Amino acid sequence: MPKTEQQNQELRDARKEQLLRVAASIFARRGMAGTKISDIAKEAKLSHGLVYHYFSSKEEIFVELVRNAAASSIEVIHLANAQPGKASEKMFWMTNQILQSLEGESRLLYLLMMQASTSEAVPVEVKDILKEHSPVMQTIPLIMEAQAEGNFQKEDPIMLATTYYALIQGLAMNKIQWEDCPLPDAATILKVMR
Repeated sequence: MPKTEQQNQELRDARKEQLLRVAASIFARRGMAGTKISDIAKEAKLSHGLVYHYFSSKEEIFVELVRNAAASSIEVIHLANAQPGKASEKMFWMTNQILQSLEGESRLLYLLMMQASTSEAVPVEVKDILKEHSPVMQTIPLIMEAQAEGNFQKEDPIMLATTYYALIQGLAMNKIQWEDCPLPDAATILKVMR
């Protein structure tokens, strides 16, 4: 029996997600310059041509991964802002969400975002996405609110935000290098803000 259009679309969506997961792993290990479409096809156990059916280039795949990672980062900030309670409680909730993401495959996205921020080999579109979707800048209002409540120190909120994300990125790097690396809890991380 032939598949319905909905079944075909679900198959296409699943295959595209499979390609993105495989590509994230390869980009994380080899970087943008060291990754080839043939590497992605081989690890996904798909033909070279089928990968090109979904993406026109490795750059397009990398851009999609960065776009998805940036959107996820911003989404967690928006969800934190929608939580009930004080700003410091919202930061606690957000930090817990981030720590949970470091335990799974999504920790590779942190490495991709660091590569996207530092590599000269990435497409210009990636740099534009990073400027537009900066979690540091999106978190500053929440930090300022927690400062106004008297729960965070009265330091420069940009400095506090960059310190917070530097700590998160460092933890992500540790988890990538050492999967069993113990992570601090949200309260410990937020001590740098108090």
